Amino acid sequence: MYPNFKFLPKQSKADLKARISNSIALEKQRGRRKKLRILSLSTAAVICIFLGLTITFKKEPDSVKASAIEQFANSSKTDASFEKSNQVKLILSNQESVMVGDSATIAYDASGNKINVNNKQINQKTSLGNQYNTILVPYGKRAHLSLADGTLVWLNSGTKLIYPTSFNGESREVYLEGEGIFDVAHNKEKPFFVRAANNYNVRVLGTLFSVSCYSGDAKISTALLRGKVKVAYAKKGFFSSDTLQSVLSPGMIAALDKKQQTLKTTVQDVEPLFSWRKGYYEFSKEKLPLVLDKLKRYYNVGFVMNKDISQQETYSGAFKLNDDLDKVVETLEATTGFEFVYDPETRNITIR
Repeated sequence: MYPNFKFLPKQSKADLKARISNSIALEKQRGRRKKLRILSLSTAAVICIFLGLTITFKKEPDSVKASAIEQFANSSKTDASFEKSNQVKLILSNQESVMVGDSATIAYDASGNKINVNNKQINQKTSLGNQYNTILVPYGKRAHLSLADGTLVWLNSGTKLIYPTSFNGESREVYLEGEGIFDVAHNKEKPFFVRAANNYNVRVLGTLFSVSCYSGDAKISTALLRGKVKVAYAKKGFFSSDTLQSVLSPGMIAALDKKQQTLKTTVQDVEPLFSWRKGYYEFSKEKLPLVLDKLKRYYNVGFVMNKDISQQETYSGAFKLNDDLDKVVETLEATTGFEFVYDPETRNITIR
């Protein structure tokens, strides 16, 4: 039964009001504490989630661990000025440099200790662990290698290749910057990998293929002439990452758009992409800027195009890579119908 408030004495009424007010104030205080406690817990939960995401995102790039040869490549950056050099350079595992000359034919024996450079033998001492050699091919030059496992490699102008003196591990790996053609010696027990920048790699067992991965190009491409290869690209983003993969059959090209992080596969005649290893450059239905990009590396020249010239028009033709620059200019004029003016002081060719 509730007390009849109307008939209580004044003092009792005052005491009761005070107790009720205190009780209400206490409940309000408890409510505020509860809300603060809930808010604190919620805030803590959000902070924990954020920290968890932050840790995940920071660790994400390490989810694709760099191989030993990639770590070596990242720690031994080469001055880009090698592209303007006038000789091919071979850097041995002890960092000794060997100037090879205008053209290079290099062959390793199975041990990797003996190197035949343009018919001259070089001995290098190797030790346990990963021992790497580096070859630098400047603009206007090319090189041909026979690696310790019998794999044949052709390197185009403006290219750097890092490779082990011998393949002692469970796989065979090389690191490429530029353009190379690989005729890989078959060994199903030791898969062959071509590593490149941008987390791009090509895995093969035994095949003939090319990889073009110049740092200044918008795309990295792999073309297959014989056999089978698997192209993989570790796509990275702030919120997620995944690996794009494509298995190529002969006559297929995989092209990675570095900016868009997309991997596109097409079927076409790939023979022209391998022509330079035989001493000529063949192009079929190529846009003029792409043709000029190749020629500027072959001949170490620059091109300046008039703004009125269409960059979408395609052309077909061929050049002998031992032709002098005057002959190349004549062929370009006959192929395109434009005038090509060469300035020997700046080594620039203006197209108008």
